[in-house]
Amino acid sequence: MIEQHVLAVVAETAKLDHDEFTAYSGGWKGYVGTALVDAVFSIRAKYQVKDPTKGVIGRLKTFNAKYPEATNDLAVLAAVGEQDLAEIMGRTKTGGRTKAACVIDAAEALLALEPPIATAEDLAAADATKVKAAYTGVHGLGWVTSEYFQMLLGAPGVKADRMIVRFVNAALAAEGMGPVDARTARNLVMQAYAFEPRGETLTHYEHAIWRAKGELAINAEEPDPEQAGSEVIQ
Repeated sequence: MIEQHVLAVVAETAKLDHDEFTAYSGGWKGYVGTALVDAVFSIRAKYQVKDPTKGVIGRLKTFNAKYPEATNDLAVLAAVGEQDLAEIMGRTKTGGRTKAACVIDAAEALLALEPPIATAEDLAAADATKVKAAYTGVHGLGWVTSEYFQMLLGAPGVKADRMIVRFVNAALAAEGMGPVDARTARNLVMQAYAFEPRGETLTHYEHAIWRAKGELAINAEEPDPEQAGSEVIQ
């Protein structure tokens, strides 16, 4: 018998329009540098805003245009350095450090693996647990965006950020159940998809849920599943 928490998420997801499950654009397959920058700068951030040059996606477009060789080469990305990356992506912080510094450290950590990960092709052939260990070994980075980083490169998954947790907890509250943490919310979304899949992949399903809550204003008092101390990028 399927667990009641899972059924609550299934019921809430059933309310979403079919088009929401085709909205995922595919991430950054083949572009490990861009995916890494996206993953880190997505922490407690506004992804898309009215000004097309701002928000995470607007700044990423500028990054891609200025450093095309860094889009799929972590050695080139590491050489860009913290200051130049921050000039484009902003000087917001996570864990008390600039996100730009975290990107550079993560790139260097992945390059230091054996065999080294420099390209998207390298990462696809790597042990996912080693990738996660290298990424989360950087102060300021955690498991939520580690999974998101690999999702952006094509791995199925759930980025259990505040939007996903908020959706799951709203679904549970509607059925008289209490809130859960990020890891539990992630597992419930995965189980709900397995029980009643909608969309091409788990990532399409997760993205539909994210969009359902993604337009809500960020509450500064709401804890970040990744870690505390992050800032919002405009």
